[in-house]
Amino acid sequence: MKLCPTCKAGYPGKPPRCPLDGTALQDAGPDLLGGRVVAGRYRLIERCGTGPSADVYRTHDTHTGAIVAARVQRRQGAQEPAQQRRLADQVRAFHAAAPHKALVPVLDSLDDVLEGRGLVATEFVTTPALPHVLAAGPLQFDAALEAIMQLAALVEHLHARAVLARDLRAGAVFLGVSGPQVVVRLSLDALCPGPVAAPESLGPGERFAQWAAPGYIAPERLKGEAATAASDVYALAALFYEILSSRPAFHGAPDEIVRQHLEAPAPVLRFALEGAPRALEALLAKMFAKVPRFRPTLAEVRQGLDAVRERG
Repeated sequence: MKLCPTCKAGYPGKPPRCPLDGTALQDAGPDLLGGRVVAGRYRLIERCGTGPSADVYRTHDTHTGAIVAARVQRRQGAQEPAQQRRLADQVRAFHAAAPHKALVPVLDSLDDVLEGRGLVATEFVTTPALPHVLAAGPLQFDAALEAIMQLAALVEHLHARAVLARDLRAGAVFLGVSGPQVVVRLSLDALCPGPVAAPESLGPGERFAQWAAPGYIAPERLKGEAATAASDVYALAALFYEILSSRPAFHGAPDEIVRQHLEAPAPVLRFALEGAPRALEALLAKMFAKVPRFRPTLAEVRQGLDAVRERG
C-alpha cells in the first residue's frame, strides 16, 4: 500500500507516483494486522486503504456476517494520543451530523482494543475514492457539476449541525457515476466538531504534514488561526476545481503549495477547463478569497451553483 503525501490518497500495488497530482508515493509500511480478530468480533481481512492517521481494513463482522470497513489507528509513537483524540472527535462529529445519506455510517467505535489503539467500524463503501475516479479521466461537465452541488449541500448540512469538514480532501470523497446518476459519499475522517476548531498545536513547519492534505488548507489556518465554516468554503473551492478540471488547484511540493495559498492569485478555472461558465469561475474566485470574511456562505455557494445549472 502506498500513500500520497499531497492528497493523502492510498493506492494498492506499487505505482511510483500519485496518478492525480504526480507526487512520489510513500510506502505505508507492511500490513501487520491482516488475519487478526479484534474484540472477539472483527476479523481484519486485508488492508484496503490508508490515511494520515488510520489504516482501513476490509473486515468481516463475525456477529452480523457483514463486510465492513475497520479504521485502525496507526502506530506513530508520540503522535498516538493526538491520533486517539482525532479519531474520537471524528466519531463525535459524525453523530452530531447524522443522519445524512452522503455520510458513510459509523457502525461501532471501540477504544484501546489493539495494543492501545482504537477501532472504528463503518459501512464498507464499494464506490471508488475521488482520486481514483479522476485519475481515469475527466468527468463530463454535468456529472462534475452535480457532484459539487451535492458536496456543497452536504457541507451546508454539516455547518447547520455545528460540524466542520476541516479535513476535506479528494481522498475523503467517494464518487459514483453511472449515466446521469451521481452519488457522493464523505468519509468520517473529513469531519471535526465545530463551529470553530482550534488551531493545530504543532510548529509551523509540521503543522499539517501529519494530518491534512496541503492542497485544501485555507490561508488563515496556515497562519495558525482556527478553522471555521469559511475555511471549509476555501477547501471546497479547491475540491470543486479538482472535480471540474481533473487536476489539483495547487501544484508542487508542500512548501510550494503553502506559498501559493498565502501569496498566489486564485487558480482560474477556464485555464484548466475550456468553456467553463464565467458565473462558475466567478463563484470559485470568491470561494478562494484569501480573507475569510470575503468568501460566500454555503447558502450563497449553493445559490450560485443552482444559477449555473439553470443557465445550462
